[in-house]
Amino acid sequence: MKKLFLAIATTAFLFACNSGEKEAVVAKNSDWYSQNLKGMVQTMEQSSYTPDSTGKIGEMDSCCIDLDEFDEKGYMLKSVSKDSKGTITWENTMEHYEKGQDKSFTTMKDGKLRSTFNIAIDENGKYTSAQSLDSAGKVRFYYTDLTEDEDGNVTSGKGYNPDSTFSSSFASEYKNGESVSNTSTDSTGKVTFSSKSELNDKGYVAKRTSTRVGKDSTTITVVTYTYDSFDETGNWTQRTTYDDKGKATKVDKRTYTYFKKE
Repeated sequence: MKKLFLAIATTAFLFACNSGEKEAVVAKNSDWYSQNLKGMVQTMEQSSYTPDSTGKIGEMDSCCIDLDEFDEKGYMLKSVSKDSKGTITWENTMEHYEKGQDKSFTTMKDGKLRSTFNIAIDENGKYTSAQSLDSAGKVRFYYTDLTEDEDGNVTSGKGYNPDSTFSSSFASEYKNGESVSNTSTDSTGKVTFSSKSELNDKGYVAKRTSTRVGKDSTTITVVTYTYDSFDETGNWTQRTTYDDKGKATKVDKRTYTYFKKE
């Protein structure tokens, strides 16, 4: 997953939106909602390019093409990463509970099982804990004491090692499904990572400031984004990333397919 707990969102609250194809009912725990997608997106493919000093982009980066697949309710079924030659390098498969809550993520690398992430809910459909297993089925780490905001986004939790020793904690804030604040601490309570995001009037991230605290140094990274083009449904098709000096460092392009009108 691109963000570990961004996809872990709950709630059966529904609202209606115009998909451009037909009227859809979208749950706030869906990936359409958390990724600010318009319409009934079936697949979303994203590729990256590195611009030169003039801002011109050349060939696609060799590392990755990401392809996400969704069902007709907006829940992600699969996320695949391919290199520029089309060879699959990473593959994540998602399972969901009856009301859409995330149930498990299975990660494959180069065709081999890498890890499994299982999530538990209580009788009210609220997340209680999560557990990461390695390829042999052994516990890598686990989370307890998960909390949620009113939209069902996971806002905090505690992490533990396989031997049950406390290792870390996290806290997050969301706005309309988008993560706007994240903080991670180590076992002593020291902040090791934090980020703050500012959204534009379309609900996309316009600026993100990240602070990573190491043993001997602290690194602060500031990036801004512009959304350069959109398709007819209103989803962005090109985004440019800039560093803190205003230099373009990355261009992402997206293409979408949509479920057909019944």
